[in-house]
Amino acid sequence: MNTNVITTVPNNLMNVVTSYAQDLYDNPLSLIVLIIDITIVILILMKLFKIVKDSRAWQLLKGICFLVIAMGISSLLHLNILNYILTSFITYGTVFVVLFQPELRRSLEELRKQ
Repeated sequence: MNTNVITTVPNNLMNVVTSYAQDLYDNPLSLIVLIIDITIVILILMKLFKIVKDSRAWQLLKGICFLVIAMGISSLLHLNILNYILTSFITYGTVFVVLFQPELRRSLEELRKQ
C-alpha cells in the first residue's frame, strides 16, 4: 500500500474539517441554523421510527437499511458488479416493492400455501 495515500487522506480530511469549523466561527448564524436543522431531522426520524416500529413497514425498512449497508461495504471494497446490482435494486426495486406490496404479499402467501 502506498504510504503517500495513507498520510494524504487524514491531512485532507483535517483540512476540510478545519475549513468548515472556520466557516462556522466566521458566521455564527450558520451554526445556529445547523443546530436547528439537525434537531428537526432527528425529531422527524424519531417520529418516523415510532410510526413504523409497530407496522409491517418495519421489516421493509430493515431490509432497505441492510441493502444500503451492503452497498456501502461493496463500494468500499471496490466490488463493482455487486455495487451496481445493489444500487440498481435500491433505485428500482424499492419503488417496485412499494408500488406492488399487496400483490407481492399475496403471491408470497400463495407460494407458502403450496
